[in-house]
Amino acid sequence: MKKIFAQRITAVLLSAAMFSAAAPVFAEDEAAAALHCAAYYNTEGRLIGAKEIKGVLSADEVDALVDIYEPDGAQTAKVFEWTGDLKPINDSGRKVDISDESEVVILHTNDMHGALVGSSSVIGSDSVAALKKLDNAILADAGDASQGVALASQSRGESVITIMNAAGYDVMAAGNHEFDYGLDHFKELRDMASFPIISANTYKGDALLCAGGDNNGANVIIDKNGVKVGIFALTTQNTRTSTKPENVAGVEFKDEIETAKAQTSALDAQGADVIIALTHMGDTDEGECTSLELAEALKDTELDAIIDGHTHHVVNEKVGNITIAQTGTGSVNVGRMAINVEENGEVKIDETMLSRAFFNNITPNAEVTKTITDVNAKLSETLKQEIGETKTTLWGGSIRGVIAEGRAGETNFGSLICDAMIEEAKNIVPDEYKDLPIVAIENGGGYRASVPNGKITLGHIIDALPFANNVRIMKITPKQLYSVLEGYISSEKNGTPIGVTAQDPETGFLTSSYEGSFPQIGGMRICYDPNKPVGEKIEVVSLIAGNTDLDKNDDTTKLILASHDYIIGAEDMIAEGSGLTETVTAYINSMTEGGTKPLELPVTMGRIITTAHNPDNYTYTAHITLTNADALAAGSELAVYVDGEAYDKAAVVNDEEIKIPGKDEDGNEIVKETVKTKTIQIELPDGPHAIKLYPEQEEVYVNNYSGNGILYTYNGLTLKYPELEYSADKAANPVG
Repeated sequence: MKKIFAQRITAVLLSAAMFSAAAPVFAEDEAAAALHCAAYYNTEGRLIGAKEIKGVLSADEVDALVDIYEPDGAQTAKVFEWTGDLKPINDSGRKVDISDESEVVILHTNDMHGALVGSSSVIGSDSVAALKKLDNAILADAGDASQGVALASQSRGESVITIMNAAGYDVMAAGNHEFDYGLDHFKELRDMASFPIISANTYKGDALLCAGGDNNGANVIIDKNGVKVGIFALTTQNTRTSTKPENVAGVEFKDEIETAKAQTSALDAQGADVIIALTHMGDTDEGECTSLELAEALKDTELDAIIDGHTHHVVNEKVGNITIAQTGTGSVNVGRMAINVEENGEVKIDETMLSRAFFNNITPNAEVTKTITDVNAKLSETLKQEIGETKTTLWGGSIRGVIAEGRAGETNFGSLICDAMIEEAKNIVPDEYKDLPIVAIENGGGYRASVPNGKITLGHIIDALPFANNVRIMKITPKQLYSVLEGYISSEKNGTPIGVTAQDPETGFLTSSYEGSFPQIGGMRICYDPNKPVGEKIEVVSLIAGNTDLDKNDDTTKLILASHDYIIGAEDMIAEGSGLTETVTAYINSMTEGGTKPLELPVTMGRIITTAHNPDNYTYTAHITLTNADALAAGSELAVYVDGEAYDKAAVVNDEEIKIPGKDEDGNEIVKETVKTKTIQIELPDGPHAIKLYPEQEEVYVNNYSGNGILYTYNGLTLKYPELEYSADKAANPVG
């Protein structure tokens, strides 16, 4: 299989001499953007082409680019790397074998949640489309594409399908959030897609829900380069509870393992050379079955790989001979699964995670870019509508894509959403209940993004609240409220505690599985001990109004609980109000006096208090990565702002070397990577804080309870430190 060689020549003359160890290749300003070069050779060892490679890429990504840009006639390629001063080239000695005719590539995404527009951190669908064409690849998505940021939610997923159609997607698994707009609209999106949206274990009555037209609803066989690739899809049974129950009323999600076995046998019988499970299940025990359990159960079958989604992790591992891959969330990576079928029928798979930096080498597809531009133009005026201003960031969702703060602790945005629902509850509560106290709960998985300090737009609110929920109220007793809150903070699944399960008495660090049920609250305070057994953690719940403690055994006193239709079912509600987006927008408008007065909230309202750790006089050291700060010397100090105010303790600049753990092929613990970075270290009082270097800069978040800004790795996940860009023109001059 030979690919088109897109040769780019700037100030470079192609010759054998250019690859000598001491020969300068680029002028210094050109070299600054290119860190590698690939040279291609024919059967006689003659140089026939070269490709400059921009960005700091992994070895696997470099090899992928070498393969993608392979010129006709090339048999081998060699990779070269620049030295530290970026002037001469040094031969790395790494040879790359050119792929044969039986290679098939699957590019895959998952959990995009509407992130299809390219940015400094997001890989745009126009770039993915261009890579698909260069790589002659199959393009697949493992679900949760149509719901998320404003691009998706404002159009109820239609804008996402429009862009995916243009990008040339070949197949998609139905994720749980594809059902967030209701069953009828799910079918409209299915029919709107020019590619099959499938799920082999999802039924309505006796029929596959996704079936329609030429789409059998369960699987596809794609013939690529003479190789028949069979792909079937699975949707987690957990969808029953991870979208509003009424959205999937009458839908059955059948056993994933039994469905996978049947699908694998069926595709094998139909002559598939390669069999892929495109799953929206995840690698944690959040669902009924994980992708790891699926691989274990099918490792003696013809299944070759699982392209997964749902848990937002980056996964690239094998169970037996089955490759499992998941790219994270929000289009921060694209997976490239290179599949080679040997003459004896053996399937070999090489999975590479392609980063945003990789796509600096790919020219976006112009037609898809135009589609994105046209879609954005229709939405932009609505989304740019300003509804107020905030001096402080409203924190929510997965901060930096890994630590979901609202799923383990209180955030100011969670509190604001609850306060907004209480205001709406006052408007809709029946007269007979007007005198009852009102409390509110928002589930931590229900708000998905932060609103940065600065202007608040409607787009910010839609990004954060993408589920189109409606505010509802119900009657509840103190005893019921205690029980609900206990279950939301921590519970058991298959005999294993989940949610917040422990707290370090010294550091305050919370051990949590970051369940979406963790409660954000309004109208009340909670004190709880994370180290107590499940069901016994809450020590006291008190009403803010009157500072009144509630009796956990009181099953007669009536309260009003304000929440929304994901939490309060139609059978329990006594009234339903406006949409949550409209409710929060109206509340911000009233808090800012029609947008004339900036909103200013503390990072936390002190509504959820843990008691296993004593915060009095406790301090911790937070780390924040500095970018654009090479000129700052280690040991120098910087002035910073903490929680919106100039801080009287300077931050110390530090050159830091971080060792990223990993495992070798035998499962032994190793140092997978060493990262050299420049950080600031700052001593802070207990609890979460917002940090910035100058007044108008967007803040970052640190928290000793979650480990954000404390830990660089946790349970095998690379968390990284928050990042701030240093600007000598804007930040206060270094002191000391």
